[in-house]
Amino acid sequence: MSVSLGISTLIFLGIAVRQWLPPMVRIWHIMLAGAVVLLVLGEITPLAAFYAVDWQLIFYLFAVFSIASSLYDTGLSQDIADMLLKRSQSGMVLLWFIVASAICAAVLTNDAAAVIGVPIAIILSRAFRWKLAVVLVALCAAVTVGSMVSPVGNPQNILVVNAANFQNMLATFIVWALVPGVICLVAVFFRFHRLVKKNGLDESALVSQEVETQAEAVEVSRRQWPAMVSALLLVGIITGDSLGRTYFHLGPLPFGWVGLVSCLPIYLAGDERLRVFKEVDWATLIFFVAMFVVTGSLYQSGSLQYLLGSLQNELADLTVTALVSFWASQLFSNVPVVELYLKLLDGGETGTFMMLSTISTVAGNLFIISAASNVIVVQQAEKFGATPFTFWQFCWWMLPITVFCVVVSYGWIWGLTVLGVG
Repeated sequence: MSVSLGISTLIFLGIAVRQWLPPMVRIWHIMLAGAVVLLVLGEITPLAAFYAVDWQLIFYLFAVFSIASSLYDTGLSQDIADMLLKRSQSGMVLLWFIVASAICAAVLTNDAAAVIGVPIAIILSRAFRWKLAVVLVALCAAVTVGSMVSPVGNPQNILVVNAANFQNMLATFIVWALVPGVICLVAVFFRFHRLVKKNGLDESALVSQEVETQAEAVEVSRRQWPAMVSALLLVGIITGDSLGRTYFHLGPLPFGWVGLVSCLPIYLAGDERLRVFKEVDWATLIFFVAMFVVTGSLYQSGSLQYLLGSLQNELADLTVTALVSFWASQLFSNVPVVELYLKLLDGGETGTFMMLSTISTVAGNLFIISAASNVIVVQQAEKFGATPFTFWQFCWWMLPITVFCVVVSYGWIWGLTVLGVG
């Protein structure tokens, strides 16, 4: 076993047993430590590490985190929570919470939706006396499933869109991912509706009044329009990019620059630009940079190529794509897995790219490390002073959802491929 593969395994184990580590140790600390060790040991050079990072993706995430932070400052999370609390039936509240989180993920990425959704989860948990850990895991499931139906719903979709260069990326995701996404979202609701009723109130997990007050105490910015303009600008440019590719045969716009241009109103005209910049989820950005360094070292070492063996010549096969992207995501997280898979993939049809996108996305429902949005939920909950779910709680509650979503997504994409949908 190579040093790079050994360090990656230790990172996974470190995150798995984090609940027994000192409280000050965060998930991003573990990933960053792994990247530093690989650099110190010479497994990857600083220059190679720099080029291993997908900076376009980092810029895009910085932009959506800025937009999410600014929207939070406008009181969006509190407004959504207030609308949900007006409904007396707890089942309907949970349903609309899941739907709203999924829609937010489809528009602003799952990572931004996680930032906005955590304070809502805390408020709802207190109001309906739900176990907070269950509501937070439901948020993770909702933003993961919601993100699979949009070309900008998550970072791995963005990587796939850039590599595949779909003629109409919005239409492609509607055809290939919308139906399984809706079916999976229904399953998420029924699964967590049962869990909130089964778990009931756990006094040890009850959100303290101080935490709830912190989640509710949003200092509303005097100017709300810059955040709204940035969000609309982001959606507008992405839609225009898709239409430009389809009808005018224009080249794809760099997603990083799309994001940076979209968040300009916040930093040029917003009242709270410094606070927004400070509140950007820097921990998650560091996590992503470190993760790219770790996977870059893995790719450079040839460990993955060796493990794949003869399968490396069959990466365009739908079943191989599903199996490799699912299981590799459990160890290395779905974003770097997709990045590496696209490097190893020699061509591919629409079905192959969409299988890679959807299966790697729903793979994020099994372990905390499998998707960065799960990590964000944990870090945001801890930021508010709440105690989130453990590694094994997450895995146990998510297991049925994961299996169901994988089967539905695989079956839908396989069926479209057999029918010759291109």
